[in-house]
Amino acid sequence: MKRALTRLIVALVAFSMVIIPASASTPINSSNTVIVLPTTKVANGIPLHIGDDAISGSRLGAFLVLQGIRNGTYNVTVSVPVEYHSVPIVDANQFYTLNRIDMPDVGINVSDEPLGKAVVVAVNFSRVGFNESSGASYLLDRSVEVIFNENTTPMIPKGNYKAVFSTFDGKGTLYVYSVNNVSDETKSIGESLNADGWTLRFLDMNMNSSKLLVEVDYPDGARKPKIMLEGEYYLMYTDFQGRGEFQSYDYYPRKEIKELMREGTPALFVFSPTEFFVGINSNMMVVYNYASYKKVREYHDGDVFKGQWVWDINPTKNLTTLYLHVDPSKGFRRVEVKPGGRLEIPLNWGLSIVPLFERDSQGKVTGVEGYVFVRRVLVKKTVHFTAPLVNVTKNVNSLIINDTSLKALPKDKNVIIVGGWVSNKAWNLLTKVYGNTTVAKIKVEVLEKGYVVESLPNPYNPDYHVIILAGRTHSLTWKAVQEFMASFG
Repeated sequence: MKRALTRLIVALVAFSMVIIPASASTPINSSNTVIVLPTTKVANGIPLHIGDDAISGSRLGAFLVLQGIRNGTYNVTVSVPVEYHSVPIVDANQFYTLNRIDMPDVGINVSDEPLGKAVVVAVNFSRVGFNESSGASYLLDRSVEVIFNENTTPMIPKGNYKAVFSTFDGKGTLYVYSVNNVSDETKSIGESLNADGWTLRFLDMNMNSSKLLVEVDYPDGARKPKIMLEGEYYLMYTDFQGRGEFQSYDYYPRKEIKELMREGTPALFVFSPTEFFVGINSNMMVVYNYASYKKVREYHDGDVFKGQWVWDINPTKNLTTLYLHVDPSKGFRRVEVKPGGRLEIPLNWGLSIVPLFERDSQGKVTGVEGYVFVRRVLVKKTVHFTAPLVNVTKNVNSLIINDTSLKALPKDKNVIIVGGWVSNKAWNLLTKVYGNTTVAKIKVEVLEKGYVVESLPNPYNPDYHVIILAGRTHSLTWKAVQEFMASFG
């Protein structure tokens, strides 16, 4: 019987599913339970469970395996690929800009001009043609452009950053600065301010003259003592000769900061003490504002973004243009799109340009009818369905154990003891765990009623229980097993 039970369990394990149900419970089944049977014989060191109690235990084991199979409701999120197409655009050698009339589902804010939060996606069709020998569409240098202003350029990461357009070595340049503004912060004399590589130590204060003695550590390691006045603004930075500069103003030096950033100054710090006062325990306190500007990235005209897509930086108009670059003499090969292909714009928009080819009656490509913009996206959708959930033991040998091997209650299993105290030695452990009084009451119930179905909480883990199925005779023990199984409904 045990061999047959083993086969059943192995067969059911083969159908197990790696899916998590939407609402899962933890019923008693073969995966979280052990059945303790009386040991009636040991052969070659292996306990054998024979007789009526063994048959009852085997039937119970099969039942618990079946309890691990039930219907579950599942929520599965799937990603469905979806394509959006523009209307066909005829090649009339025009400078074309993508718009929402031609493609309502473009997915980005497009316009004819790079204003506000809008970008320009443009095709210069005078630089696009058809190659009869290869049967492919070809695209020349700057045939495709994406134009950004300082508010939309993908060069700036998310967060508090600022783009500064400039010129370096005759090339258009874009510097990206992280910006950190702090207002109305308070420190006492003896404390320090640490921000973005700058350290200001507040050494002393003269309340009568509203003066503050500060020691400044520059990011490059230079250290300078400085006297600061209440209400003044102090601009600190390191120039390109490595000298730490310190300048004071009676106004916020916005223009000066912008000019320094246009020069690509690595780091700037603006500090202003706004109030001096005596605090608790006669501590002298200073209230201040500060702003730090740190150069984190820089781009130059002609920098490669990806593959054959190159940046054109225009500091006069504060524009950055990403364009398709074709120059075989410098390694930017000729670009052709054959039937079934597409030219992808590498900006994580899923946006591509696809040529529509003309064919003759034999199916040979003879030209290009026009072009469409295609946007590919993955749309997430949650699907609800009901399917079997198989939750059975992975080790069939651990489902049924002999009574002499149960030395302690497991903390991660239910324990079902089949048989009375005469045949099943696990009752000795029950007495140790639950005491003579509790076990004696169960024995009295067995003697008076003939059998018992008793559930005791596992004292080591309340999520699990010890279940006693015992009778005065083997047939009454089987009756207890049947009553327990019937309780599952």
